[in-house]
Amino acid sequence: MISYKLLAEQALAEGVQKLAAGTVVRDQQGRVLMLRRKQDDVLPGLWDYPAGGLDDGEDPRDGAIRELAEETGIHCADIEYVRALDFVNTRDRLTRQFVFTCTVPDETAVTLSEHDAFGWFRPDELPPTSDGYREVIGWLTHRLAAGWKPASRYLATIDRPMTWACFLVRDHEGRVLGMRNSVDVERWDWPGGNSEPGESPFDTALREAREEIGLDLLAENPDLVGRQRLIAVIHQQADHVRPVPSIGWVFDGGTLTEEQQARIVLDPAEHCEFRFETDYNWRHYLTPKEYRQDLQVLRAARSGRVLYIERPTPEPQDFEGIVVFVTTPDGELLVHHRDEKDGIAWPGYRTPIGGWREHDETPPETATREVFEEAGITITDVRELPGPRHERVSAMTRVLHAVYTGPKDAIRLGDEGQGIAWVPFAEVAELKTPPYVAHYLGLIGA
Repeated sequence: MISYKLLAEQALAEGVQKLAAGTVVRDQQGRVLMLRRKQDDVLPGLWDYPAGGLDDGEDPRDGAIRELAEETGIHCADIEYVRALDFVNTRDRLTRQFVFTCTVPDETAVTLSEHDAFGWFRPDELPPTSDGYREVIGWLTHRLAAGWKPASRYLATIDRPMTWACFLVRDHEGRVLGMRNSVDVERWDWPGGNSEPGESPFDTALREAREEIGLDLLAENPDLVGRQRLIAVIHQQADHVRPVPSIGWVFDGGTLTEEQQARIVLDPAEHCEFRFETDYNWRHYLTPKEYRQDLQVLRAARSGRVLYIERPTPEPQDFEGIVVFVTTPDGELLVHHRDEKDGIAWPGYRTPIGGWREHDETPPETATREVFEEAGITITDVRELPGPRHERVSAMTRVLHAVYTGPKDAIRLGDEGQGIAWVPFAEVAELKTPPYVAHYLGLIGA
C-alpha cells in the first residue's frame, strides 16, 4: 500500500513549498486528454493535463481525483500513481506535483469549468504545453509501451511482507532480556514490534523499546546503540499463525546496568513480566521452535557479522550446536570436565566436546573449531553419527565422531571447563556423564 500522506510529508521535509496533483487521462486508443487555459488565465492558451494544488492536509490521491472531477467532470476513482514532477511555479515557489493516470472509454464526456477547450491527442502530437508536462507524458507513454505497470498496480502482483524490528538486550553477565506477553502468557518477546508507515527498522526498534520497557535505548547507551549495529535479518514465510510473510531486523541493544534495569517499566497491555536468562536457560521458557529461532539470532550476535536467516530453516542449515565424540584407535574417548556453573548444559559432568555453532559453519567445521578451542588438538575426517538420536540430545544438535591419530599428550585445557583427558571406553561408565554418552559410544563400537 502506498502512503500518499507520507510522500507529502517527505516533500515538505525536503523543502518543497507547494503540493499539487495531476492526472494523465488516456482513452482506449492511448490518446491523452489535454485542457487549454483561458485567455484571462496565467499562461493563456497553454495546454495542460488536469491538475491543481492540494488543499491543506489533503491526500495527494484524493486531490488528484478532486481536481479531475472539478476540471473535466470525469469521476474516476481508479487512478494509479505514476511519478512526481518538481518545478518552480509562477509565484516562484518550489512545487511537487504527484502525477496519476487513468484510462477511460473513447468519447468520454468532458465538462469544462476552468478551461476553454479540450482535446484528445496522441502523445507524439501534443499541443503547446510545458516542458515538464511533455516530459511526463513521454515518460509514461514509453514505459506503458514496454509493459510497465504503475506502482499501485505492480504492488498488487508482488510479495509485500510485513516488517518488524527488535533489540537484543543483555545484562552485565551476558544474560538475555525477555518479556512475558500479557495476552499469550506462554510467549516471551524481545523489545520490538511491527513497523509503522514511513518508519525505518531502527526507528521501529527504538519506538517499540520505549513503549514496551520504558527506556530510550539510544539515550541509555549512545556509543553502542548509536552505531545501529545490525545482528540479523530474518525472512519468515507465511504460516497458519502469521498468514503473511515478514522480514525482521534485529539490532544490538547493548547491556543494561542494574540501575537501568530498575527503571524498566512494562506496558501492562503488552507484557506482564521480564527476566534475564542465559542462552541455555531460555529453553525452559520457550517452545522448541521458539528456542531454535532465538539461538539463530544469538549465533549471529556471537559471530560479529550480520547473518541472513530463513524461517523455516533449510534442512542443511538447521542446527545450532554440536557434540563430537573424539576417540583414538586404542578405544579412548576425549572427555571434558565441565564447569560447575548455572545456566550451562550439564554443569560438573564429564562430557564429549560440544558447543554452539558460529557464523555459517557446517557441523564438521563447528566440531573442528570446538575441539581445538577446548582441547588444543586438530581433528580431521569428522562424520555425523547415524541415528537414532538420543532423547536427551536436542533436535537442533548434531552428533559427530572423529578418530584422532596424533600425539595424545598434545591435548591442553582451553578457557572453559575444569579438565580434559583421554578415558578408556570401559571406564567412561564410571564417570558422571550425560545419559546420551553410553548410547553413542555403543553406536561407535558397532
